[in-house]
Amino acid sequence: MEIVNLQKENKEVEKATYTINEIAKLLGVGYRSASKLVHSKGFPKIQIGRRILVPKELFWEWLKNNPEIKI
Repeated sequence: MEIVNLQKENKEVEKATYTINEIAKLLGVGYRSASKLVHSKGFPKIQIGRRILVPKELFWEWLKNNPEIKI
């Protein structure tokens, strides 16, 4: 396995996840509504300590498969 020093190469790393605030902005809803959605059963999320992250690819897949979700 090769270890890459990103600072040395001066490369930007694209985030693979969204925060609850970003989900709220994407859906055009408030933070509370987005938080309820993220905490709903079956919603794809990663929890690291108190921080909750939503994998981008899984979010868009989930949204396609659940177009009529009600919170």
